[in-house]
Amino acid sequence: MITPNRLIDDEHKFRSKGFWIAVVLTVVSVGILIKLGLWQLDRGNEKLRYEQQLSERAQQSSRSLDAVISEWKESRIQAQGASEQPSLNGLKVDVDLEMPSGLVVLLDNQINQGTVGYVIYMLGKVRLEDENNSLVAEKQLLIDLGFVAASNDRRELPQLGSITVPSKMSGRLYTRSVNPLSHELGLENTTPNRIQNLNMAALSQYTGQEVLPFVFQPQSLGSWPYELLWRPMAMKSEKHFGYSFQWFVMAAVLLFLMLLIGYRYLKATPITENNDG
Repeated sequence: MITPNRLIDDEHKFRSKGFWIAVVLTVVSVGILIKLGLWQLDRGNEKLRYEQQLSERAQQSSRSLDAVISEWKESRIQAQGASEQPSLNGLKVDVDLEMPSGLVVLLDNQINQGTVGYVIYMLGKVRLEDENNSLVAEKQLLIDLGFVAASNDRRELPQLGSITVPSKMSGRLYTRSVNPLSHELGLENTTPNRIQNLNMAALSQYTGQEVLPFVFQPQSLGSWPYELLWRPMAMKSEKHFGYSFQWFVMAAVLLFLMLLIGYRYLKATPITENNDG
């Protein structure tokens, strides 16, 4: 039987300020966790579509660099204003260099299987022609030549010697994501030049000739001494789906615990004083 004192105590608990603060904090916290889970789920689906695109492009035949650039420019014009711009990542191309050597730079702070080092890049001059084989422009193409380990002494740079590559190569294109916290080129006057980020605009300004806004990675360079790293994405879709599951589980656990605590709080027997008559 529910006594009047118990009803009054329950009403007091229900109206207490602390009770409603706990309810609001629980709702906000669970909402944030669910939102994080949905965000990771969207990112996972986005990466899954990207992985499928890369897989399809891996099966395609190589095309000329001129044709790929022309098609890419047209697709960018058509997608102007859209949230998602066309990507060149993974497209296979054939490249003809004007010269087999050029300016070499080392991209700093790269890691390969736990080893800190650099990615070697070389600038090569390419001729861009139209359908009638007429010269449109000469531009610089950044070529990925692989990973080299760094010395324990940061002042000592790898001795690469004279680097030359074949004039005709087949490979794939990619772009590196821009770090919003640090995107400056950070070029150092060393031999070879060390840079902190791939900033194509700054590289263009430094060389005095426009550098194309993507990187070319050769498919094979024979007995090349440096490992070519293919990392078209920082994180695969499986990790995003895993993080999404974790956020949803945390939201469910938090909600369950707060409901359990709230239930026990409301059902707790009040402590009353016995007065002798």
